[in-house]
Amino acid sequence: MDFERLSHHSYALIGCLAWIPLSVWILACLHWTIGGDIDAITGILGIGVAVGLGYEAINPPVPQLSGLTVVAVFVTVIMFPFVRSALDRRQLRGVDIEALERSYQALAVRPDNVIAKFKIAKVLFDLGVCGHALRIGESLVPEMPARFFSDELRTVRRWQAMKLEARFFSPVVCAECHTSNDPGLLFCRKCGAPFLLDFTKGKVVGTRLGKKLISTWISLVAVLIGIPAAKALPPGPCVATVAAMMIFAIGMVYMAFRDPTGGIAA
Repeated sequence: MDFERLSHHSYALIGCLAWIPLSVWILACLHWTIGGDIDAITGILGIGVAVGLGYEAINPPVPQLSGLTVVAVFVTVIMFPFVRSALDRRQLRGVDIEALERSYQALAVRPDNVIAKFKIAKVLFDLGVCGHALRIGESLVPEMPARFFSDELRTVRRWQAMKLEARFFSPVVCAECHTSNDPGLLFCRKCGAPFLLDFTKGKVVGTRLGKKLISTWISLVAVLIGIPAAKALPPGPCVATVAAMMIFAIGMVYMAFRDPTGGIAA
């Protein structure tokens, strides 16, 4: 009896401690959802699974689940910094996109604005569109006297010294007219659209690493906790619950990694 009482107290202590990282996770999911970093469905599911995990930690239906709960909470602690880092990077890329939009707006007012053009090149380089950024920068060199643009010229030389791979110089297709545009252009050669702005916006919107990690975590917890817990049910409901958990987990992973254009996103 003393051993059972000790075990009960141990489970209670584990459950209370589990709520510390789970509370951080719940608040983070709420913040990410409100901020638009993840969609509402993923955010609500993330919060719901965390609450359920916390409940299981305090009141495991079977003693064996206490150990699995510890594993699930441990996985949550490990994944949290990766999810936060991915979403923070996405926010920073969003700031770069806003800077790119402002530079294009400045060009609309003054098409010969060299500073705005170079700003576009710099933001493109930071966003990984390096080949196009380099060619734009090189095209601006004759328009940038060394006396006034020494920093910009040093930046172009630094880009040139990097010896970029050929893949960085692949043409970009205009989202408006589907024309292929070689590096060095700021506007589509056919329709005049800011194709690089549309391209980089698509890259940022398509960056869904945070959602993929959260969806994977939800699926993992569902399988790790839900399926063993279903063993306490009668045979019929147990089979139905296990099947539902597997379908849910596979569906979550599929929706997270699905390419909006079709197929599975890399």
